[in-house]
Amino acid sequence: MRCVLVGTSRGVVIVGTSNPYTPGAGARPRALIGRTEQQSLFDALLTGLERQRSMRSMLVVGLRGVGKTALLRDCVERARARNWVIIDIEVSKREDDAFRRQLTFELRGALLGLSPRSRWGEAATRAAAVLQSFGLVPA
Repeated sequence: MRCVLVGTSRGVVIVGTSNPYTPGAGARPRALIGRTEQQSLFDALLTGLERQRSMRSMLVVGLRGVGKTALLRDCVERARARNWVIIDIEVSKREDDAFRRQLTFELRGALLGLSPRSRWGEAATRAAAVLQSFGLVPA
């Protein structure tokens, strides 16, 4: 990569036409740089789950503009490439039932996307029962 490093009071900034950083809320950068460790941890998480191991969740936190959304989108692509079903919901704090309704819709759609109800095996039937027990899916 050809670039010029410029020192500022806030650190070093990469300047030049080949700068991979493209600011914009959730915009996909040309390159996801400096996230190899998080990508490896996510890949290990998927591998463990695929082997039916109990794994710790991955929590992505950081200040505004550090690339959380770009990293999450990369994780989605990695999971889809391994045939995982993804549910992508934007959540905000509110008192209405909109989130619950949206989650119900997305979970049911994901379950039906995996297999039509007539072909559900024990695991899918059990998953539907769990959703129903939480009151998310009408009986």
